[in-house]
Amino acid sequence: MGLLKRQISQGVDLLRRGVLKTVADRYAEYLKARRLAPRTIVSYLHAIAHFAQWLWTARGQAALPVREEDVSVFLSAHRGNSRCSSREPYSRRIGRAALHHLVQVLREDGVYMETPRALPTAVDQEIAHFNTHLVEVCGAAAQTRLHRTRHVKEFLTFVFGDGPVQHEKIRPEHFGRFITARARRCSPGTAGVITSGLRSYIRFLEFQGLCASGLRDAVPRVARWRLASIPVHLQGGELERFLLSFDRRSARGRRDYAMALCLAVLGLRAGEVAALQLDGIDWRGGTLTIPPGKTRRGRSLPLPPRVGSAIVAFLRVRPRSASGALFLRIGYLHGEPFGPSVVRSAVRLGYKRAGLSPSYTGTHLLRHTAATNLVSSGASIKEVADVLGHASLDSTALYAKVDLVRLRGVALPWTEVVG
Repeated sequence: MGLLKRQISQGVDLLRRGVLKTVADRYAEYLKARRLAPRTIVSYLHAIAHFAQWLWTARGQAALPVREEDVSVFLSAHRGNSRCSSREPYSRRIGRAALHHLVQVLREDGVYMETPRALPTAVDQEIAHFNTHLVEVCGAAAQTRLHRTRHVKEFLTFVFGDGPVQHEKIRPEHFGRFITARARRCSPGTAGVITSGLRSYIRFLEFQGLCASGLRDAVPRVARWRLASIPVHLQGGELERFLLSFDRRSARGRRDYAMALCLAVLGLRAGEVAALQLDGIDWRGGTLTIPPGKTRRGRSLPLPPRVGSAIVAFLRVRPRSASGALFLRIGYLHGEPFGPSVVRSAVRLGYKRAGLSPSYTGTHLLRHTAATNLVSSGASIKEVADVLGHASLDSTALYAKVDLVRLRGVALPWTEVVG
């Protein structure tokens, strides 16, 4: 730790010698106040020294106030500078994070100049109206709204550019050209999400009386056969390797291990794990209440001993916080609640440490694993649907194909008849 303290001091001294010398000490204190790891602070200080050297080359001594466009240009165009005094390896990911914190400090000191925001375009205004419809009429979840508004914005920009949105000029051929162009760069699943979003937008126009009925039928459907695939899941050995990858000697490791069990045993979604509350645990009754999420319906699940023990182990080291969230940040923004991105990041790192396939990236792999294990242990499709929180049994029917024992019982009579 003594070495890291010296490296932090050297990083601050490096900043003091550059054009950002007036904020060098404030920046270091800002990072320490957020309880970032010392190694991370060292990396951020060297990244900002790198930025300061580039800023001096671009603007000389008149570098303050730092402009928003300076940060943007540096991140998008700078690929390293041999004249930088920093000898630390430069990483765009580290640089982006370090500059994010620097901007907060510069804003507080009044030496950061924002770029004037352009007025919203006609497409932006249309997307805002569509998003309001998704919230107030459809009750769509945040992630659903994010995908639909993004793809519809791309479509409207494709058709109208920067001009006004004229609903009566949307033609069936526009859908074909747009989806054909987009489908070349994405998987069939993503193409299906795009077409679903476009149909949702046309329903919105029909609801408002802004387009002719039947236009929705012009949106092509992606050739995907429902239930054609088999859900990918972790095998027994892979699951244990994954769970053993978490260092349960540390607070972060205990938290991530407990979250991983919630995903792999209870089959929760990443957003549901992030939304779990302390008062949702009934220790006496042995249940865990899942707040309403994607389907707008909460549910109560039995709390298996392994999951309960992992949660208890984390609660012993859980940061003190006024928040009622079960899982909290550790390190940066210590003690604050977080969203599903932190859950996904913890899982991805676990896959990597366990040496699993590079294709394993998402948390839904663990949800599939939980469902597959339930089916293999004899649970009915209805019981699996209740655990996963599916609104329709059609969503759960996919897992019927992983019950090989029962499928063999169905297949044998057919073999005899055909023979």
